[in-house]
Amino acid sequence: MKKFLALINKVIPGLVSIMALVLLVFIPLYPKLPSLEIPGSYVRVRLEDFVVAITFLIALPLVWQKRKTLFKNKIGQGIIVYWLVGLAATISTLLIGRLIWPHLALLHYFRRIEYMSLFFLGFLAIRNKKDFKIFLTALLVVICLIFFYALGQKFYSLPAISTMNEEFSKGTMIELDVWTRVSATFAGHYDLAIFMTIVVPLILSAFFFIKKRGKKLVLLALFVACYYLLILTASRVSFVAYLVSVSFLFIILNKKWWLPPVIALSLLGSFFSEDINQRFSATIKVEGPKIVQRASNTIQSFLPEKTDKKIVQISPTPTPTIIEGGEEEEESASSGPIIAKITPGPTIMPTIPEPSQQEMAEIGVTRSGDIRFGVEWPRAIRHFEKNPILGTGYSSITLATDNGYLRALGETGSLGLLALLSIFLTQIPLYQSLLKNPKADYQAKFLAAALASGTLAVLISMLFIDALESSKVAFTYWLILGLVVGRVNLEKKTNS
Repeated sequence: MKKFLALINKVIPGLVSIMALVLLVFIPLYPKLPSLEIPGSYVRVRLEDFVVAITFLIALPLVWQKRKTLFKNKIGQGIIVYWLVGLAATISTLLIGRLIWPHLALLHYFRRIEYMSLFFLGFLAIRNKKDFKIFLTALLVVICLIFFYALGQKFYSLPAISTMNEEFSKGTMIELDVWTRVSATFAGHYDLAIFMTIVVPLILSAFFFIKKRGKKLVLLALFVACYYLLILTASRVSFVAYLVSVSFLFIILNKKWWLPPVIALSLLGSFFSEDINQRFSATIKVEGPKIVQRASNTIQSFLPEKTDKKIVQISPTPTPTIIEGGEEEEESASSGPIIAKITPGPTIMPTIPEPSQQEMAEIGVTRSGDIRFGVEWPRAIRHFEKNPILGTGYSSITLATDNGYLRALGETGSLGLLALLSIFLTQIPLYQSLLKNPKADYQAKFLAAALASGTLAVLISMLFIDALESSKVAFTYWLILGLVVGRVNLEKKTNS
């Protein structure tokens, strides 16, 4: 037994760090090629799922050995509570509600465990400060490769593999046309945009705590590249999330003098993107009147109904007028029925002009808004009303809700939403303890600020996107969260 424990202490930690590094590189770069199909769903098991499974088989002895350290962490406790609530929601639905297929409910439940479990893997992977530098360098290289592949898609017809619909999810390679936005190696442009909002705060934080001028220039160039990719995706909510998260980062790092030029240049750069400008203007034009109408209807619903009696005037039906057309018509009328002779004229084919980019943007915005406000969000609320405490179970409201909070509310009820939010709320004391501590390590402070800003961007994106349902985004976010918390934990050990 002692020899086995000695082997664990020597070999397994290093192997876990290597496998975590492999996942950090492999998951964002490997395209969404399917490996196995799931009956009744176009969710596929992919190669990344097998790599994650192998990694955890390797890490199990270390997880058991470090279980006290892992489960003392407040974020880890929040994740476990969320898993337990999800299990209760799944059992409740399978035994009582019976609204879903059992294998799909279990699939979606275990996928959430798979995503979030990378937090624990990242936490264990950081053994010293040198480990974190390796992970950060690898992540920056990955971002560079994603940027170059996205440029290849945009300008050199490199293929994209999307999961935006059932046919594409089979691994169909597509070339982008003039209407399609870049997605690089991700499942869609929304996923790529969210990934950019997560890594940009890390790049900016590294820019501030790294001293060498050459490395600063590389990080600055990488920031510009990420911003350009974000503009190419033309994701409105992610662009707003980027502006808010970067502003938040500068404020908490006390770099407020960076705020005006960076935000001003970001807004100025967006003006040169016809696509994102058209989508924002279409949003104002299409959704603006609808929002005003909804607000007006809501206000009127609280006002007392008017009881004024209206006088209904009934106008007489007009009598048809017979128009006489000459002597021949009079004679034919007296002799028998009139037979009209119509000489057909030339057929004129209407010319339908091709829609402009602005019109296409308005069509897209209208469709997007109608699906969210008219179908997906009301459906999630209806499922919440069926079981306000535990919801109707995973997969019960289909694959898309385009709102992470409503999705949690519909599938796992109020308990599930509170458990999910607790994972993010438990991060706040961690950030506060570092940012307010004058003796804390300079690098750890900047990393905590970057993580807080990236998390804020994810929370904003969840208002209109199922941000943490995308495998690449979810895997990457929970892994980075674990890596940063593991690096911060080193700082706590040093101070204690």
